[in-house]
Amino acid sequence: MRRPQLFFRGDLWIALLGPNLEEGTVGIGPTIWAALRAFDAQYLAGVRSPNQTISPPMKPRQSYTVKLRRLPES
Repeated sequence: MRRPQLFFRGDLWIALLGPNLEEGTVGIGPTIWAALRAFDAQYLAGVRSPNQTISPPMKPRQSYTVKLRRLPES
């Protein structure tokens, strides 16, 4: 969906969305795919609210006991 700019610096690929490395969303990796995966992780971390990244404690489910009985033989 987003189309970050791709740069090659030294031996690393950089995926950047925004005006610069300090203010934008950045992914860095040794391959294009690694940089894009790192970018996706950073982008999604910024999109989620803090409450979504930590799951709330789960309430224990109520358990039910079922008694089985045999039908009378005819």
